[in-house]
Amino acid sequence: MQTKKLVWLAMIAFATIGLAGCNIGKAPEPTPDVNSIYTAAAGTMIVQLNSQLTQTAQAVPPTPIPSPTTTLPVFTSLPTFPVAGTTPFVFNTPGGPTLPATPFSSGGGSSAVGCNNSAFVSETVPDGTIFTTGKNFAKVWSLQNSGTCAWDIGYSFSFVSGDRMAGNDITIAASKDVTAAGKGQAFKVNLTAPSTPGNYKGFWRMKDNKGTFFGAQVWVAIVVK
Repeated sequence: MQTKKLVWLAMIAFATIGLAGCNIGKAPEPTPDVNSIYTAAAGTMIVQLNSQLTQTAQAVPPTPIPSPTTTLPVFTSLPTFPVAGTTPFVFNTPGGPTLPATPFSSGGGSSAVGCNNSAFVSETVPDGTIFTTGKNFAKVWSLQNSGTCAWDIGYSFSFVSGDRMAGNDITIAASKDVTAAGKGQAFKVNLTAPSTPGNYKGFWRMKDNKGTFFGAQVWVAIVVK
């Protein structure tokens, strides 16, 4: 009896050793990386959140952006003034521009003689312009009839004093060039710079058909070199 018991114990021992030998050389199971698990879980949550936001944005219609409204300023047209090279009597066409009721100031002032008067409006060739000796040039003065009588046939824009510089008077000789009260007139005078260097100045003024000067006195002042 004792012998059989020892035999069974030996068999159980060999069986146990055999089972243990089967696991020899087998690699141990890897330990899970906790950080990798957290990273994978966070990525899954971000994908799900983006999907939900996209679905919400598609479900809500976009709010239209109102078009901006711009109010442009309104500009008042100004009278057209002549420039060098234009012909005189440019303001006398029917329906043409009317110069301002309040004229610009003039260095020579404005002096009425009876119903005749004139006011300085604008000019070309600023004072102190430099020319070479003998140089031909033109200067244009714009005047307003600020009196109550028309500048009729026989009226003129005439040299008064100073340096004439070969300029000729401009006489109104046709009915189309008559300037009514309140209207404007442009007078272009062709001039020549003197042959000697220096400072030169010539005065001009309106004159009626009886030879009487009236209104603003204007001038041309140049430097000849």
